Amino acid sequence: MNFNYQLKLSRRRKTVAISVKPQGIVVHAPYGICEKWLNGWLLSKQAWVEQKQQLVAEKQAHTGEQQLEWVNIYGKPYALNFGATMSFIDHQNNCIHLKSLLTAQRNKQVSEINELLTSELIGYLEERLPYFEALMGSKYKILKVRFYKRRWGSLSSKGVLAFNCALTCAPKWVIDYVIVHELAHYYVMAHNQAFWDIVRRYYPEFKKAKTYLKEKIEIIQ
Repeated sequence: MNFNYQLKLSRRRKTVAISVKPQGIVVHAPYGICEKWLNGWLLSKQAWVEQKQQLVAEKQAHTGEQQLEWVNIYGKPYALNFGATMSFIDHQNNCIHLKSLLTAQRNKQVSEINELLTSELIGYLEERLPYFEALMGSKYKILKVRFYKRRWGSLSSKGVLAFNCALTCAPKWVIDYVIVHELAHYYVMAHNQAFWDIVRRYYPEFKKAKTYLKEKIEIIQ
């Protein structure tokens, strides 16, 4: 192979994937994978990797930054269509239409994407929150959805329930975990054993969802 890469192993992962970014190449693989098989598989992907590296380099040279091509919605990649007459998420064709032009500044594109993610997540939360409120007996007063750089959600002592619009990129079962996590703070504000016991009661596979958020969701900035 003519490329260097960083190998990230996960006990939860069942498949192998390659991520080509300006910072370098990352190979995601499950623990216990056969090293000989992996080397052979990577060798078969060399031409594809070189092509992706060239595209990344060309886009960086043209824009000065990594060009956005797609965004995950509920865990599935949606292609970006620039220069549309209106902004909307097309679930039928797995596409996000943006009014921003391809040549627009990245922060303008990201801002428009976050507006769409916010609207989409509000719709999902309004559908799911009543179920989990009734199930857990938790209460909140105000729902907020906005972009956060370093947190997925929160519940304040004043009853303000907030979620990061970037959660829209995660599968719905992961979003449900964050809902349970934040509603559990109605009873315990700290992340102590009592808190995690509540989370486990209403979302037994919370560790799987936590790992997904940590390893697979990248907040677009």
